[in-house]
Amino acid sequence: MGKKCEECEGGAPGWMVTFGDMMSLLLCFFVVLLSFSTMDPAMYKEVSGSLKQALGVQRDDIVYDMPKGIDIISRTFNPVFSVDVLLSKIKSTIRLYLIKGEVQVEYKSNKVILRMKNNMVFAPGSAKLTKKAKIILDKLRPVIESVPGDVMVAGYTDNIPIHNSKYNSNWSLSAARAAAVVNYLLSKGHIDPDRMAAVGYGDSRPIAPNDTPEHRALNRRVEIIFMQSAHPEDMTVKPVTQQGVKYQEPIPPIQ
Repeated sequence: MGKKCEECEGGAPGWMVTFGDMMSLLLCFFVVLLSFSTMDPAMYKEVSGSLKQALGVQRDDIVYDMPKGIDIISRTFNPVFSVDVLLSKIKSTIRLYLIKGEVQVEYKSNKVILRMKNNMVFAPGSAKLTKKAKIILDKLRPVIESVPGDVMVAGYTDNIPIHNSKYNSNWSLSAARAAAVVNYLLSKGHIDPDRMAAVGYGDSRPIAPNDTPEHRALNRRVEIIFMQSAHPEDMTVKPVTQQGVKYQEPIPPIQ
């Protein structure tokens, strides 16, 4: 006589146990997918209202805003902005100029400082931007538009007195250079002018002693300073629908 099937005598066959485990895992997987899927705000409000009526929950102010996922992978939460994010954006935008050493980037507590060598941005004794400076500023403009916080442009000089009929001091020259950078940034794109500031420091804040030509060259610089709030969760980007320069008061020429 042939042998009897051991699975028939012992109850459920072994493959059914494996099949049941697989189905349980698939169920959990699809439940997770559903939890991360796009939420319909209208449906959520309708369900919330029904639950309120059913459970007798009574509140004067009802908040329906919840994190909304675009799909099962990405979400559109308001990100908590940080200096690290800004630093990464700037470095990826002007990587080539960083490698060449023409631009330096550093961060201090709640601000990121982008430092450009003056001989790359302006000709000696001039406040007219060079072509290379405009290329760099064109690359930086989208970064300024996309991140929150105020942006200050600061101009600096060395301690050698200036002899120029247009700029009678290093203070005037440094202020005119800072204003030229701000004006160019606002001339295109959609930067809110309320976020921008231009400051001239002259030779009052050197980063090296003014004792050699090399050190004086370091002190002749332009800095774009991205100033961030101490509470990044409160920061938002303020978009504008028109070009920022249209809302800016014209800067009078220096006599």
